[in-house]
Amino acid sequence: MLVWGQECFCKGYGSGAFSATDTLTFGKPITLKVLPKDVSPVAPFLSILSPLTGTGQDICLAAGFFPVEKTMILTEKGAESESLSVSGAPIFATTKNYYFAGFNGKKIQQCQMDKEEADKTETLEPHVVTDKPEIQTAQSCETNNDTSEEFINAGDPKMNSINLLVTGLRILLAKCVAVNVMMTVKAFIF
Repeated sequence: MLVWGQECFCKGYGSGAFSATDTLTFGKPITLKVLPKDVSPVAPFLSILSPLTGTGQDICLAAGFFPVEKTMILTEKGAESESLSVSGAPIFATTKNYYFAGFNGKKIQQCQMDKEEADKTETLEPHVVTDKPEIQTAQSCETNNDTSEEFINAGDPKMNSINLLVTGLRILLAKCVAVNVMMTVKAFIF
């Protein structure tokens, strides 16, 4: 049962004024910010990330800082510095800290936020892996009732897919056996 106003709207009376798909905006939009409670200020950990091969822009990563009202200053080699606002930085829910990646499309020599700074002059030698990584296996088969999750690397990347396939086939076989038993019982009863 429709109310008169709904009925008129549905039948199209007065539809020249508005339609059901028009957006209605009343006043200025509201912005909602959710901030963690009772968290002390934390200084950022800064890193300058450069592309491994080829040319590309550098990125300054500010990790694990709080509060978000900070400014990142990027300095190019032999050029003026540029400041970026980090107000749009996402918060990591478990640690209640912010993370921000700042870039300006150019090569960054120095990155600074608060009193912390990172220089690109500190270069690291590239790490080359020559040996096969060690395979980690489960040490015991005991079941644990706590809700924590453990990661066990079986060594073979296809192992997870194979386990899923075998489990699916087992379920399919169990369903087939159950249906066959039910059909046999039904044949003997009727």
